[in-house]
Amino acid sequence: MDAEIKVEFEVNAFGEETISDYEGSYKRFEIARTKYLPKETTLENIEIIVKHLFEEIQSSYGKQPEQLVAKVIIRAKKQDAQITYLG
Repeated sequence: MDAEIKVEFEVNAFGEETISDYEGSYKRFEIARTKYLPKETTLENIEIIVKHLFEEIQSSYGKQPEQLVAKVIIRAKKQDAQITYLG
């Protein structure tokens, strides 16, 4: 597994909704996924994964959310003169 990097994806959808008997109401959905990807993975490959996650959360959310955001995390540390990926 040395040739792979653990990549964490977090996607959030957030928006106002109308609920009777309430002055203000908000709905939030979140999904989190982890994948091991080859070190050769490009930003375009990451964007394709994020696009699929956006589609997944939009289908669960219902109407179009006001905000739809993704966070991609790759954890690394410097060990001697090398970068070591955690996970």
